[in-house]
Amino acid sequence: MSEGGGNRSGRPSILREPRYPMALAGLVVLFALGLVGFYQYSADKGDGLEVTMEEGDVEEEGQVWSAPLEYGDDYTRSLTMGLLGFTFLAVLTLAYGHLLRRRQRVDS
Repeated sequence: MSEGGGNRSGRPSILREPRYPMALAGLVVLFALGLVGFYQYSADKGDGLEVTMEEGDVEEEGQVWSAPLEYGDDYTRSLTMGLLGFTFLAVLTLAYGHLLRRRQRVDS
């Protein structure tokens, strides 16, 4: 065993137990469902800045910057952009993890 409580594969010992990854996956799914429910509930209510501007009778000025991709015009576009963003971050995270493991192997 190494100092960090892991094994040769680099996985922490707690993740070698089969019930912990399943529990973690369950928590992630519950969080995702809860987040969708929260957004459904709060979608028609303004965020803090919108409410404050309405209460203070402040008008929103013109748009300062425009994003290169539209997001949210319709369901298909929202889903596509969400999947694109998720895929990008997943690949980036996996590549970073791969680089960290490679560095650990070189240092050993």
